[in-house]
Amino acid sequence: MYVTRPLSVYRRSPQLLSLPPPEGPNSGYLVLHDDESVEINCCGCEDNVVRGLPFPQNKDLTVGYGSDDDAVAFIPVLNQPLSSNQYHVIRRRGRHKGEACTNTREEDTDIGCCGGKSIPNAKPKPLDPSDIYQQFRILPKEMGSSRFFAKSVDPDGFPPYFPYFLRRKGWSVRMSTLDRNQLGEASGLNSSLRASLPGFDFPLSHDCSEVVCVGKWYCPFMFVKEGGVKLKDQMKYSMYYEIKLEQRWEKIFDSVNENAEGKKNPAVFVDAFVQREVVYVGGQEAVWDERNAGAGDMFVWFKSFHGVGGETSVGLSMKVFERMKWEQERVGWVGGDEGQVRVERVEEFGGRGGGGWKGFSCYVLVERFVLKRMSTTGSAAGLLAYDFKHTHQIRRKWE
Repeated sequence: MYVTRPLSVYRRSPQLLSLPPPEGPNSGYLVLHDDESVEINCCGCEDNVVRGLPFPQNKDLTVGYGSDDDAVAFIPVLNQPLSSNQYHVIRRRGRHKGEACTNTREEDTDIGCCGGKSIPNAKPKPLDPSDIYQQFRILPKEMGSSRFFAKSVDPDGFPPYFPYFLRRKGWSVRMSTLDRNQLGEASGLNSSLRASLPGFDFPLSHDCSEVVCVGKWYCPFMFVKEGGVKLKDQMKYSMYYEIKLEQRWEKIFDSVNENAEGKKNPAVFVDAFVQREVVYVGGQEAVWDERNAGAGDMFVWFKSFHGVGGETSVGLSMKVFERMKWEQERVGWVGGDEGQVRVERVEEFGGRGGGGWKGFSCYVLVERFVLKRMSTTGSAAGLLAYDFKHTHQIRRKWE
C-alpha cells in the first residue's frame, strides 16, 4: 500500500528521499510530478525529459536508447526508501504487457562456445513482490546525468536483453501526461482522526453512524486481480486502485421497553453474535474462494454470487492482505478461527428523576477497507469492501 508525495518536495529537500516508508509492513511511496516540478526548456516548452531520480508514477514513461524505445512503468519496491532507487519494471506494451521484467539468475548462465559467459534472457512474468530477481536498482550513468543504467538488486542477477535498455548504460527517459490513472493525494493513515472515533450523536433509529474516512492509499494493479480479466487489460483500464480506511458505528442489538411508562425493566441483557470480518465484492457479501487452497498462492481470493450462476471474484495480494490485518490488529482487533464473537453483557439504565427508558441500542465499531478501481476519468468504482468489527469497542445508546 502506497502513499503519494509530490516530486517538488524531494527537489527542495533531497534528504527526505532517505526517510523510511510509512509505518507498517508492505508500505511504499509513489511520486507525483506536480506543477512545481515542471521545467521549461530553451524553446519555451515544457521539458518532457526526466532529469533525475526518483521517477514519477503519474506519468507515462518511455525509455530510449539509440533508435530504440520501450514503454514501461517504474514502481518503487515496497519497504524501501526512495533513495534506494529500487524499482519493479513493468512492461506497458507488447505480449508481456502488465508483467514484470526479471533478472537472469547466476545459476542459469552457461559457458559460451568462445569460453565467455552466456547469459540467457529471462522472460517477463507476473509480479511477485518478494522475488528479488524482479527488483532493479536504477542509477545515473554519471553524477547529475539524465541518463541511467539498471542493475539487479541481487548481485548474482543479470538484467534481461528485453526490454533492450536494461543491459545498456546511458538510456534516457521521457514522460507524457497519463490520463488514465489520475493519481491524487494519498497521505496514508490519519492516526489522530482514527483515535477520536466517529461521532455518536445520531438518532437511536439509525442502524449506523456517519462514515468517517481515516486513511487513504493507492495500490498498483499488480497487487489486485479481477476474476476473468487479463493482466494486460487490467493495466489498460486501471493502472492504480484506491484504498480507503473508513470508520462507523454499526448496530448489533436493540431493545424496546414494552412497559408503557418506561419505569420498569431497569436493565437490558445484551446477547448478540457479531462476525469478526465480512467481505463484500461488487456490493454482495463474499465467501472465501476455493483458489486459496493452493500452496504458495500469492493472492487471497473472494467471490460473491448474483443472479443465476453469476459470480464476481477479486484477488488481493498477500502483501495487501497482510497489511490490512496488521493495521487492524495494532488497534486491538482480534481474529480467530471462529467467525463470530458472542457479545453478552448487562446494561443498567442510569436515567435521572425516576424516569424510565423507551429504547436501547448497542453499537460496535467497524473499520472498513474500501478498494476502488480508478477509471480513465479519475473517478473510482467500488470493487471490494473488507469490514473488521472491533468487539472491544462497543457503545450503548438509550432513549
